[in-house]
Amino acid sequence: MISRRNFFIITLLMSVVFFLCMFINDLRDRSNDYGVNGLVTGTAEDYPSRVNIYVPESLRGDRKSVAEKAEGPEENEEVPVSRGKAVCIGGENGILQEVVKEWAIYTKRDIAGYASLKSYDKAEKDTARPEMLVIDSGAIDWKQKSETEFLMEQVREGTHLIFANLPEVSVIRRNRQLQELLGIRKVEQTETTVEGIHLYDGFLLGGEMVYKAEKKKERKYQDMELTFPWFSLTSGTKVYMKGIPEDEKVETEDYPVVIWRKSFGSAYVFAVNGGYMEGIEGLGLLSAMSAEMYPYEIYPVVNAQNIVLAGFPGVADENREEMEKLYGRSVKLLYQENIWPAVTAAVQDYSMGVTCLMSPQYDYSDDRLPDPKQLTYYMKIFHEKSAELGLSGLNVSNTPVKEKLAEDQKFLKEAAERFRFASFYAGDMGEKETLEALQEDILSSVRTVVRDYDEKDVGLLGYLTEHITEQRAVINGPEYSFLRDFRTRCVETALGYLSVCCDMERIAYPKGDEDSWDELSVEFIRNVEAYGRNLEGFSGTTAAECDERIRSFLALDYTESRKGDTIRLQVSGTDGDAWFIFRNYGNDIKEVEGGDFQELEEGVYLIEAKSSEISIVLEPADERFYY
Repeated sequence: MISRRNFFIITLLMSVVFFLCMFINDLRDRSNDYGVNGLVTGTAEDYPSRVNIYVPESLRGDRKSVAEKAEGPEENEEVPVSRGKAVCIGGENGILQEVVKEWAIYTKRDIAGYASLKSYDKAEKDTARPEMLVIDSGAIDWKQKSETEFLMEQVREGTHLIFANLPEVSVIRRNRQLQELLGIRKVEQTETTVEGIHLYDGFLLGGEMVYKAEKKKERKYQDMELTFPWFSLTSGTKVYMKGIPEDEKVETEDYPVVIWRKSFGSAYVFAVNGGYMEGIEGLGLLSAMSAEMYPYEIYPVVNAQNIVLAGFPGVADENREEMEKLYGRSVKLLYQENIWPAVTAAVQDYSMGVTCLMSPQYDYSDDRLPDPKQLTYYMKIFHEKSAELGLSGLNVSNTPVKEKLAEDQKFLKEAAERFRFASFYAGDMGEKETLEALQEDILSSVRTVVRDYDEKDVGLLGYLTEHITEQRAVINGPEYSFLRDFRTRCVETALGYLSVCCDMERIAYPKGDEDSWDELSVEFIRNVEAYGRNLEGFSGTTAAECDERIRSFLALDYTESRKGDTIRLQVSGTDGDAWFIFRNYGNDIKEVEGGDFQELEEGVYLIEAKSSEISIVLEPADERFYY
């Protein structure tokens, strides 16, 4: 038996523990200022605007030539390194020219575009030659021998050539000089279909990857371009990506090539066998090729990785009959007890920020109104988890966005009167409709708009209005595929940016089994693990935090110079921190003065510039290393 004295002590201790727990919870609630969005510190007009965007100047005659850059500095001499000019030949008003243009703006290069080699030669004959020519093979008159000779001359003078696509196989077969230029020894087959694609290590960030379905259940992931001509290459070439043929007897060195380069002294000719340059993937391929051209490369990046839950949470008890049938619970409980814990568990081990772009209700035609208490619950846990709460403009009832926002404002005035939104989800809404929505009072504090991925638009980051930025998703939906994986590596290589947008509305109103959370959760977790594991090192940000970095990235300019083992970087145009990718071959970073550095993978570093001038000090070169 327990004595009265012991019973009293136990009761007293239990009471103390109980009141302490209650006090801690009460203190946590009091310190959790969830009712105010700390990411809103003013209006969009208070942040850097479109006028702050750095626009590359036209090529000046007093610039050092690319040849001088390639030669490198003489001993004990500090040599300024100029960013060269990128010229696109062909692809007029097409997506290729847009890819080159966006890449040049992001990397702060000069850019020009011409319909043909003749127009390029006429316009720039008396100017310093460009760093590179990006060529749409369809714009070259291959029947004219002079066209190929002109390209050979450009290479001999030190200009790098990038063939964004290849001429017809019949053209390559007939033109020996073109074969020499591309490094093609023989056309093995006019067309072949492979089982998978092998991306080699050291080209795109994220390392080596084999895009091949090893198991039957993985076949659904295979959406890479698998049919293309089969070439064998000459000596002096380096392969970055190959196809994996069905015939297992074929030696690895004989696999059909997809991306490669041919060396011509101080210049390279890069070739892409397929349509990989005709989309945002081209941004990363250009950055990877540029890094191959010189002993080292440095360029600015955004440094932001985002998970966007579009239409989450919904706080109205909607579609109850269907939810009870599928999950045995309401959509509110499904979101609270299943989805949110799964999301937080998936991202906790990786550098990915979470933004929840809320839909208070999905169907504005029924009488299922949103629950203020449910919104308060989410506002508290989002604040604790450093997740951002934004607003979505979409709904399932086709209610006009203006009416939808009016209903949302009525609800929020009751549930969270002081809360202001920094981010808005426009999905696939047209620009006109989006701009009209931004005029509503409920969105007066919004400074960035999140939009869906659009394969026809390579402008991932930019300004929607004079003061409001837009950031596009790199991937729509939680579904994993090989092409999506390849795309993320390309965009991370070019921009240090990733945005995975998951449409959570489809869970509340599923159109098929593929929309169930049981199915989507598996793919969501696979996505997070794949991208988080392969691209570690970049920062996790919310949409509003990413907005700050986008503005800084678009505004900054920089100059670089090198003296011995020290590279000096001067940053202008932005008052905040700036991030750069530094790719180096041969010697590691010893220290960074005026900033920090982190090794992302072998030979690749993320540099954080904390001041307007930083110095990257390299370890002495290993004499055994040869580039």
